[in-house]
Amino acid sequence: MGRVKDIKPKKAAIIVAYSKDGLSHRKIARKIGVSQAAVGKIIKRHQECGGYGRRTGSGRPRKITTRDDNAIRRLANRNPFITSNEIAANVPFQLSSRTIRRRLLRDFSLPSRRPARKQFLNAVQRQKRVAFCHRHKHWTAGDWESVLFSDESTFCQFGVRVFGVRRPEHSRYESRYAVPTMKNPSKVMVWGCFSSHGRGSLHFVPLKETINAERYKRLLEDKLLITMRLHGCRVFQQDSAPAHTAKIVSSWRKDNNFQVLEWPGNSPDLNPIENLGVILKRKVAARAPSNMQDLIYWIKRAWCQEITQELCQNPIHSMPKRVQAVISHKGAATKY
Repeated sequence: MGRVKDIKPKKAAIIVAYSKDGLSHRKIARKIGVSQAAVGKIIKRHQECGGYGRRTGSGRPRKITTRDDNAIRRLANRNPFITSNEIAANVPFQLSSRTIRRRLLRDFSLPSRRPARKQFLNAVQRQKRVAFCHRHKHWTAGDWESVLFSDESTFCQFGVRVFGVRRPEHSRYESRYAVPTMKNPSKVMVWGCFSSHGRGSLHFVPLKETINAERYKRLLEDKLLITMRLHGCRVFQQDSAPAHTAKIVSSWRKDNNFQVLEWPGNSPDLNPIENLGVILKRKVAARAPSNMQDLIYWIKRAWCQEITQELCQNPIHSMPKRVQAVISHKGAATKY
């Protein structure tokens, strides 16, 4: 059944004519294909106003035409990062930025959102990512359970990223609602590894130093052999950093018969240890470490007591989906 505002004047005139012929509302509704209530309202409107059309609304007439809507939508689709003020300055008619925002939000479902930040990938890197994923697209979650994933990560004393705060009005700069920052915060580099069987070893790089080939080789000698054996892993994953691919490191791995994944560069979305690193950083930041000794203590404690086997299994079991996502995106960055 149609609503009153959907009934066109021609059909309303027929309803009124049937009423004048003495037909009941029920019979008219059956003939026209509308509800009895609609028939009654049409007849009453004709008796009061003498017309058949819809009453003129009391609100302000719509200022934007369909052509204007198309111009707004075209600018927004052409440049997704354009602001409502820039749209207002580029359309050939005068509209407020508030009106444009309302049109984008309500009619086009194009609200302003915080953009994702992803690693830049050139054509060669995309090809390598796709090639890697095609080689491993038949790997199941069980196959990925045999891989020990590793990576380096830097922890800062003020390393928490906060995007919102709930505070009263006029309290923006009160210390309770502000996020502390520091020009040169205390930070430490940590190498870690894990598998679906749980967390692995941690190695803290001395302050103001970095991992070079010689240090990385000693690190693998001290940490990797025992960790691979305890976790029952047969494959080792590492990224393609220069220290990881140095000749002395490659030679040591060959001497010890380590199977290493040929990992594509700039692929943090493929490495599940990135997800574990974010979780660990949030847990450490929640403790608000006050100095370097405190920072190292909370990293060790969170790693040993709060990184459970379930937290380790979930990202690794998502590897088949990650691989398929890279293939579907033709090597571009994915949501992971």
